[in-house]
Amino acid sequence: MHRTVRRTAPLALTVLGGLALASVSNTASAADVQKRGGQIEGMIGGSGCIPGRAPCRQDGVLLQGGTRPSFGTGVAIGYRPVKWFMFGGMYRLGMFNPDYRVDGDSGYRSAAQHTFAVMFRPILPIWRFDFGLNLAPGFGRQVFYLDQGRDRDISQGFSFLTGPTIDVFLTRRFFLGAEVDFIFNTQRRVCQRRGDTTTCSNTPERNVAPTHQVLFGLHLGGTFG
Repeated sequence: MHRTVRRTAPLALTVLGGLALASVSNTASAADVQKRGGQIEGMIGGSGCIPGRAPCRQDGVLLQGGTRPSFGTGVAIGYRPVKWFMFGGMYRLGMFNPDYRVDGDSGYRSAAQHTFAVMFRPILPIWRFDFGLNLAPGFGRQVFYLDQGRDRDISQGFSFLTGPTIDVFLTRRFFLGAEVDFIFNTQRRVCQRRGDTTTCSNTPERNVAPTHQVLFGLHLGGTFG
């Protein structure tokens, strides 16, 4: 799944970049900036681990190491019936770079969280600037891939995303800014896939998921319609 997403996310950002180039010549005064209608946007930057039910670093018998920062990206599409509010849907992909090692075991090769959410964003529009706050309940799936074949540790369930966005409209419809997303996971059950067998537990031996997550980076997009 995450291979497909890693191909799709750059494509979506390319579309947004094309939107930006197409609107460069469409400069306008602040009074003419279009802050209503449809809005499509993307973010690209980094991701980090926040301790949750599982810690971000362990020094025990079964696990030694940590869940380090990595790459984050995502897309969103929504509608602004008024300048000060937007609603829609969003997707976030936050990668991890785990370096856990176990005696006699090579540990994990990669990890990621997929988050799908319904977004509600109150916005304070000032001149060309938008100061927003994401409030997004949804579904999160966190996966830690072991070095051995297709073995993995999985947790999934309810997630809540929140965080600020700060954007400035460079043209009538294109904006550029920054975003920080804090993703909090409430799921307690972790499933372990080993070969063709999947077992689930509320007290897994390898306590790596779920953690919480933070995404941060460049935020860009445009309005349409």
